[in-house]
Amino acid sequence: MAVALVLAHLLKGIGRVAAEPGAGLAVVAGCLALVGLQSRHTRGVPGWAGWAAVEAGVGFCAVGALGVSIGLLCLPVASLLLERRRVLLALLVAGAVLVEAGRAAGAREAVDLLLTVALGGAMLYTVTTLALLADRARGARLELAASAVTDERLRIASALGSGLDAGMAGIREAARRRDPAELDGLIGVARRTLAAVRAAAAELRSLSLAPEAASARALLGSAGIAAELRIGHREPLGPAGTVLATVLREAVTAVVRVGDARRCGISTEERAGRVVLRVVSDGVPTAALGADLLDGLAERVRAAGGRLAAGLEADGRFAVEASVAATPAPPAVDPPELRTALGTYWFLLAVFCVKALMFVPGPRLVLGAGCAAVFCAFQVRFSILDATRHARAALVASAVLALLPLPWLGRNWIGAAGILAGSLLIALPVRAGAASAGAVVVAAGVIGGGVVGGDGGPASVLLTAVNTLITCVVVHAVLRLVRLVRELQRAADGLARAAVVTERLRAARDLHDLLGHGLAAILLKAELARRLADADPVRCRAELADIVRLAERGRAELGALAEDGPRLSFTAELASAAAVLEAAAITVELEEEPVPDAAGAVLGVVLREAVTNVLRHSRARHARIAVSVVGGEVRLEVENDGVGAEVTAPGSGIGGLTVRLAAAGGTLAAGPDDGWYLLRAEVPSH
Repeated sequence: MAVALVLAHLLKGIGRVAAEPGAGLAVVAGCLALVGLQSRHTRGVPGWAGWAAVEAGVGFCAVGALGVSIGLLCLPVASLLLERRRVLLALLVAGAVLVEAGRAAGAREAVDLLLTVALGGAMLYTVTTLALLADRARGARLELAASAVTDERLRIASALGSGLDAGMAGIREAARRRDPAELDGLIGVARRTLAAVRAAAAELRSLSLAPEAASARALLGSAGIAAELRIGHREPLGPAGTVLATVLREAVTAVVRVGDARRCGISTEERAGRVVLRVVSDGVPTAALGADLLDGLAERVRAAGGRLAAGLEADGRFAVEASVAATPAPPAVDPPELRTALGTYWFLLAVFCVKALMFVPGPRLVLGAGCAAVFCAFQVRFSILDATRHARAALVASAVLALLPLPWLGRNWIGAAGILAGSLLIALPVRAGAASAGAVVVAAGVIGGGVVGGDGGPASVLLTAVNTLITCVVVHAVLRLVRLVRELQRAADGLARAAVVTERLRAARDLHDLLGHGLAAILLKAELARRLADADPVRCRAELADIVRLAERGRAELGALAEDGPRLSFTAELASAAAVLEAAAITVELEEEPVPDAAGAVLGVVLREAVTNVLRHSRARHARIAVSVVGGEVRLEVENDGVGAEVTAPGSGIGGLTVRLAAAGGTLAAGPDDGWYLLRAEVPSH
């Protein structure tokens, strides 16, 4: 931008070389020196008061001694503003006023040039400041996301801590007393705490559709159904996500368990303040039975103020569509950088109006004021507010207003053409914008050359075109920065939202995978201890001791929810899994090898889910847990002999594990295997 502001003075200096070689070369050298000195602000050169004084001295010498237009002082003015050299700035302005007062043809011309200096200095100062702020804003996005994660962790920990921690503490204290008479109360507390954990995990998980959509894709894939997923809503959804997650889960379950579908499409979009979810499948049995299965769900959606429809579409596919009111977005607050950029553009338009109307002949002043008002209104609506409706028509109208009145509204109306050209570079695609802006600059030079120069000669046309080009560059820079700041704000908001969603999902996952499974093991051991209370008191006390250990571990894991997440010891998980299975009278065969910590943290969660499934869904009497390291992969296999005659499709737990392993670069497979049920997980060893 500094080059653009100096360009007209540089061309005049080059033009003087032939007639006045010394003066012409001095002007060229001064212009180049000012550009070089100005560039130190964007290159990060350490500030030194002497540089500002040198720049001011070079500019003042060029103006006072070499007769250069006072507009050249906009560069040192911008530098003094950037470095906050108020005394030096006041001296420079006072000197400029004295110089211009002595050589200007009249007061109007002097004011016009001083306004040019103020405008150029303010534009260059603002653009440089915003460019530096934009660089810092890119790094600040990560800080904003980290801050959002920290706030969300504290909120989750506060919401979960008191009730769940009290439950775990109650379990621990009851088990510590080793009194069989308290087992009924202990079991009641454990059941209530487990229900609270599952409810909290479900609530956190359901605030976003992302995990349910990922689980649905995994579930459909395991059933051999091709899944197409198109997400068009913003996260997090809030309460709407809870309802839509339930609809998605039930609809996909119906597709897998009822129909013979081969393809299933899942899509979301935001429409008229509502989030719309569609699940479309090509299974004929699903079409026949799905509506009946979803009757109860439709009532639940209506209770939440939403709508649900299910039935055949024109192409014969079965569709489930649910819509719920979206959570209102918080009111947008413009960041300081955006307010600065917008204020700069308002200042530019205000100075343009003042400068233009100063040279409009009296009889045409009303015409000039009307043209300026309409032109600036178009700029505000379509360049600042980014309105899109009728934007192309507004550009055409602006072109007419910028070029047609040039012969009648005076020499300063040429600024309208520059403002229009800068707006075209922003509003149109790159090639079309550059071509259109170039055409406006040339047209302004041809039409305005006679007005500005008085003779319409080539030099006058060229100088007018250059002045238009300078204004074009200034306007483009300011408008581009306005859009850049807006883009950065949207990116920062999106990153913070994504970080909050991720943190909620982590908390939900850890609640389900760690505390939920630990409480399930506590319940199993408590019920076993109750059965052994009379028959084997020693074994009963041993089980109570295990319950104390599990409760203490659960409290530690609950506290870790406010940190980066619990860190699992795979060795401890393996021993705990074997103990829980043996407590359920299942003979366990262990085959283990040392496992790297990173892989062990992931496989520990898989092991908990696998053991819970063995206890809940099978009639196993024998189980095998094998861990091996093959090449660069760590493999975990959990199999049991309790597989029934009919095996249902994998549930959301297996789907969630599939997604979790995929995030770690691993895979998961589960299903019948030669009369047993085998779950195999593999993750990279590094």
